[in-house]
Amino acid sequence: MTTTNVVLSELIDDGVLLITLNRPERKNAVTDALRAGFADALGRADADRAVRVVAITGAGDAFCAGADHKEPALTVTPGLGTPALDLETAMRRFHAEFAGALNAVRKPTVALVNGAAAGGGMGLALAADFRIAGESALFVSAFANLGLAGDNGVTYGLHRLVGRARALEILMLSPRIDAVEAERLGLVRQVVPDDALREVGLAFCRRLAAGPTAAFALMKANLAAVEVSDYATSLDVEARGIGIAGAR
Repeated sequence: MTTTNVVLSELIDDGVLLITLNRPERKNAVTDALRAGFADALGRADADRAVRVVAITGAGDAFCAGADHKEPALTVTPGLGTPALDLETAMRRFHAEFAGALNAVRKPTVALVNGAAAGGGMGLALAADFRIAGESALFVSAFANLGLAGDNGVTYGLHRLVGRARALEILMLSPRIDAVEAERLGLVRQVVPDDALREVGLAFCRRLAAGPTAAFALMKANLAAVEVSDYATSLDVEARGIGIAGAR
């Protein structure tokens, strides 16, 4: 196991790496240090051939409460006169080292959601390829309560998983979505007892780790292309992927 105090990284077995956000006293709210440690752990995992699947979770009783608003650099409060460009620059850095970093991992990624995934923490969970939730999991966008439009990929994730109308409802009304409702909506693939989350989640990760990692990376690239292109372009991307995979 390696650690930066606020981020733990543990290679389990069978090529499964578990990254744990480790600020349980603050419900794993994001600081500059946590964000940087998380991005570093993901970068190392993506480059390490021994790692075939990346799982993420939170220490304690929460997955991630989003940005830590006790840290001024991460606090965005409407109406205080902060220049828009400064806010945009700070948020771009936040995205690049948090949900954006997870989305960019070429290997399969799985979020093991224990407790609350709120605001940017919800965006982080949605950035993973798969989500398994403990019974205590709770998803809440929270942005409307702060007068904000959403960040950390929550807009993209919701639209992709539940469609535009339901995504708008979740963003605008900010309902508290429990694990059962999250499964019904398609936000998570499975709900399990809290005390079985790690065991079940890692078992699913091992199934993925036993598969063709290189082909999985190409599958992810194919799907990413589909989301921003037309049918003909998607066919081109698939053909290119087959050429790469078949030539190995």
